[in-house]
Amino acid sequence: MVRVIEKPLSVNPLKKSQVMGAVTVFLGIDSCMPLVHGSQGCMAFTKNFLTQHYREVTPMQSTAVFDIATILGDDSNLQDGLKNVIDKLKPKVIGLVTTGMTETRGDDIKAVLSRFREKYPDYADTVIVPVSTPDFAGDAETGYAEAVAQILTVAVKPEAGKEYKDKKCINILAGMHLNAADIDWLKRLFADFGLDAFVLPDLASTMGGQVTRFYSLPEEGARLSDIESAGCADFSIAVGASMEKAADVLLENHSVPYKKFDTLMGVKATDELLSWLIDYTGKPVPEWVKIERKRAVDAMLDAHFSFGGKTCSIAGEPDLLYGFGKFLSEEFGIKLECLVTTAKTGHFETLKADNIIFGDLGDLEENIGKSDFIIANTNAEHICKRKKLPLYKAGYPVKETLGHFHRNFIGYRGAMQLAFDIGNICLEKDIEKSHKI
Repeated sequence: MVRVIEKPLSVNPLKKSQVMGAVTVFLGIDSCMPLVHGSQGCMAFTKNFLTQHYREVTPMQSTAVFDIATILGDDSNLQDGLKNVIDKLKPKVIGLVTTGMTETRGDDIKAVLSRFREKYPDYADTVIVPVSTPDFAGDAETGYAEAVAQILTVAVKPEAGKEYKDKKCINILAGMHLNAADIDWLKRLFADFGLDAFVLPDLASTMGGQVTRFYSLPEEGARLSDIESAGCADFSIAVGASMEKAADVLLENHSVPYKKFDTLMGVKATDELLSWLIDYTGKPVPEWVKIERKRAVDAMLDAHFSFGGKTCSIAGEPDLLYGFGKFLSEEFGIKLECLVTTAKTGHFETLKADNIIFGDLGDLEENIGKSDFIIANTNAEHICKRKKLPLYKAGYPVKETLGHFHRNFIGYRGAMQLAFDIGNICLEKDIEKSHKI
């Protein structure tokens, strides 16, 4: 049972706003400009946050709503903001993200967009995707999921898939918990099974570091043409429970069936994905995948002595929390003491832990006593120092650590890497104990 901690404040917050999650999605689309409808501070915080996490250019704009406009309810900021972005940057897509201020004011975004289209018919080619992301509801993962669902609702052409289905085309709806290395691994795997994988959003291409010059719009991400034809795909794969809503959009509007994988972390979950690919394509498993599986199993065998009797606590967004919790408890045999998450979504309730809490990092600190290590974002560093516990960084944000976004968590390669990483943490704990004796 999940406990909801009722208190009038957040101590060492774990939850990030929906705005951050939605903006992250739009950063993974080619020639797309995220436009935050709110004050400049709302955009500046998100930009600073994501820049520190990805260590890449994070282009975004703001409608810069000020106090008088907020009080009087003037929508000129939004219309002017849209016009300026289109005139100066010429994006193919604008991700219009609302904030707590404009949501509380009660802005009718659809009505404003309708008036904007009537006033500026020359801008009809620019796709505008409005996403409702008030700060006072949900978290970054729910904002992320809502943005993906809205893109598929707005941008996929109504006629897509009615006359033609491409048997080789698969939509991969990538959850917020996936790193660049994870997305690249999925692309390679599906390609070697003879499938054309369209990944939405494709943060590996835009935020993965291959663009070596300054740019005002994201480049090389998911292309608008591929999004428009997503209804022609024969199947969709939802990676993470949060992506089910987006997959439902394609199913209901374009009759594209889907399969949901709550996690792809660990050997068992990856085996399930490989079984599906074999059944779907009729092709054998590529040789490099077989080698990776052998290495993953060998790594787990090498490390399993260090996992005995170990306990950990995890804090993070639901999809990330579920993936780590299930893998560590079922395949490593590590006990779970305290799990803290940010939204009442996903399937983390099925995990066997002493405490499952919907709360913040303050709740994590209060409910750990026997853990050997903690898995959480950078903001848990002070807790770990006070508790004298090692921290394995994962989630948002991960600052002061180079290469995190290129760390593999899913698939056999991810299982091998986690076996080594977590195994080394446990070995160091054992060495410390032996020195004390």
